[in-house]
Amino acid sequence: MTDTAKPPKQLLAEIGKVDPNKMKHVQTNEENSLPSAEDVAQEKSHLKHLEGITQFEPNALQHANTKERVVLPDTTTIAQEKTETELRERIGNFDKNNLKHTQPQEKVVLPTGEDVQQEKTEVELRKSIGEFDKNNLKHQQVDEKNPLPSTEAIEAEKKEEEFKHSIEGFNRKSLKKAETDVKNPLPTKEVIQQEKKAAK
Repeated sequence: MTDTAKPPKQLLAEIGKVDPNKMKHVQTNEENSLPSAEDVAQEKSHLKHLEGITQFEPNALQHANTKERVVLPDTTTIAQEKTETELRERIGNFDKNNLKHTQPQEKVVLPTGEDVQQEKTEVELRKSIGEFDKNNLKHQQVDEKNPLPSTEAIEAEKKEEEFKHSIEGFNRKSLKKAETDVKNPLPTKEVIQQEKKAAK
């Protein structure tokens, strides 16, 4: 052993002082994790797949003829293509000499009298707002008015409330039953004499 591989003397001295009878027995468990049923089945399937690839015989393949199908266009597609071809031919054969020279005219639309007046008013208004002097404003005292009812109105309201309470709290049992007498006064002698004279 080299000097670097030797344990320190202090460590050896500590190990030598240990009493073997005081040491505890420790059971060592060896773990050997077995694969699950899914892992086994997956490995089996993989090996079977590899075996099938290695044992494959190319001679077992059969020759297949590929058929190329030509899809003919319908009448709508043919008519559309024909129109497009004719349009391209016309554009290609177009004679620029047949074009007429046109002089473009720029028209300036002047504002009406109303538009001018409205613009003028708006300019003056903006100018007056910009040149407005706040020092010309006068301080205005705001008086908050809370009109209270007069004594007459309070008294009338009070009487109305008392009247309502008296009607609501009125006891009908305190009323007395009254007999009504129907009177049919007969005419006196004088009235009869007057009616006779009036009849003559």
